[in-house]
Amino acid sequence: MDTSRSTTVEEIFTAEAIVAGATAYSRIIGVTKLAGNASLQLELTGDGTAKVEWVGSLDRDAVVADFIKVNNSSDIITAFTVTSGPGADGKHIYPFSVSLVRNMCIKITEVSTTDGIVVTAIIAIQ
Repeated sequence: MDTSRSTTVEEIFTAEAIVAGATAYSRIIGVTKLAGNASLQLELTGDGTAKVEWVGSLDRDAVVADFIKVNNSSDIITAFTVTSGPGADGKHIYPFSVSLVRNMCIKITEVSTTDGIVVTAIIAIQ
């Protein structure tokens, strides 16, 4: 285990309500000095279904609306509901890797298009 790298942990969504069919973005996270190791702890309530992905940009001045899904990157989470996770309680931690980009953010989309969700999420990045 490499203990020389620091890990940043921060709550990026706090009881964020996302209506049916809508999308929410976290704040922009600079990742140029990071190794690309990450995990996301998600807690969801509501009757909808969440899809979670990370999007990025190499552009220094990009705003979240300009961020795109990086080629060959997978969704962090698909079809997450209030009964997902090991305890069937809408809570779980998902590891993922971040490709080389200047900035990234987490994008959460309610995909059922009929019910909303409320999301709390914490990210850890190394």
